[in-house]
Amino acid sequence: MSSSGSDFFIKLLGKKLLKESKEVETKAVVNEADYVAIYLSAHWCPPCRRFTPAFAEAYKAIEKKGGKKLATIFVSCDKTEKAFQEYFGTMPWHAVPFSAKDYIGFGSKAGKHLNCTGIPTLAIFDKEGKMLERSGTGLVMERGADFLKMLDPKEKAKIAKEDMEKLFIAMDANGDGYVDPTEIKEAFDSLGAPAEITTVEVQTLMTRDADGDGKLSKAEFTVAEYSVNGRSAGWLGNAIISNREAMARKKKAAEEAKKFKADADKLKGSSAFFNKLLGDKLLIGDKEVDTKSVVGDKDYVAIYMSAHWCGPCRGFTPEFVKVYNEIQSAGKEKFATIFVSCDRNDGAFKEYFKTMPWHAVPFSAKEYVGFESLAGKYLNCEGIPMLAVFDSKGNLKSSEAVRSVMEHRAGFLAKL
Repeated sequence: MSSSGSDFFIKLLGKKLLKESKEVETKAVVNEADYVAIYLSAHWCPPCRRFTPAFAEAYKAIEKKGGKKLATIFVSCDKTEKAFQEYFGTMPWHAVPFSAKDYIGFGSKAGKHLNCTGIPTLAIFDKEGKMLERSGTGLVMERGADFLKMLDPKEKAKIAKEDMEKLFIAMDANGDGYVDPTEIKEAFDSLGAPAEITTVEVQTLMTRDADGDGKLSKAEFTVAEYSVNGRSAGWLGNAIISNREAMARKKKAAEEAKKFKADADKLKGSSAFFNKLLGDKLLIGDKEVDTKSVVGDKDYVAIYMSAHWCGPCRGFTPEFVKVYNEIQSAGKEKFATIFVSCDRNDGAFKEYFKTMPWHAVPFSAKEYVGFESLAGKYLNCEGIPMLAVFDSKGNLKSSEAVRSVMEHRAGFLAKL
């Protein structure tokens, strides 16, 4: 690096930087690098806290791989030394000392140079101080550890061509080797794009129709780069394909759930219906019992889908416990409740289940726990807490009994 290059970074960042708690010369840090990134961020900023771990992962991968060297300098926009230290402790790169007041914050020399009005901001320079990328955060989130490749013009052109080919494949829904306006519209619709944006993008892409046949060949489609609101063609292609696959999985799951529900409904009128949804065995405390013995003589059977990690669930459960105990004490209705856990591990399930006086599906019975459990499929469960109440024959009285419990307390069964 020339002296003018290192002088540029010293002007923006000061003469001294920190690496963990050790002070080092700015000149030494930037002289060893091929690229220099200036990262304005703050602990109080949620988008920053989401971005920093992703950037740290990419940074470490670049270091491990070798090759082009990236120096990154954190310019804090935090309000206190303590917040700076806590946040900087999560980072594997260098930082401007918090005591260097001219060089930190939005009004820092780096901040002014970049005209920084929002964070996180990641600007990437070559070693001579030429800015190569002002919006590095998007680049990192889209490319991960490969984001440095986009700083090389030849590599960028190659990747851009590959991205356009990927987008062409994604939009060519019928696989006929052409993309027409309907397919472009369907692609943007699948991304949830507003109608006005979709209309504009259909028109924009169709300007590439050189032969005027109303559709785009691969050569026409990929003739130039393309992006929408900062999203590259590669990102768009991946998103379209991902959404299409997700829709196919959702359709298949819906068909399977419909078939399962029809099969289960054939068993209504017997305890076998509840065995179909919940399995043959349940827990009460740490004791295992037959499902049939729990539901066989009941007037109502409730399936309670919930999880320890879910705030609304933890708010509702104590209230439902009170209602459940009141119903049991009154003895007017024979009422069973079975907890179907949506927790992520057995420890969380056990801790949560200890707070409940009713039965539960064992966490080890994987087919019968979670959103994708057989009960979850039957009920089309997409959110928790969910309390579904059946009569003794398996007829569903309500799948939204949470609200009824809160409104009518121990009298909620009579309101179903």
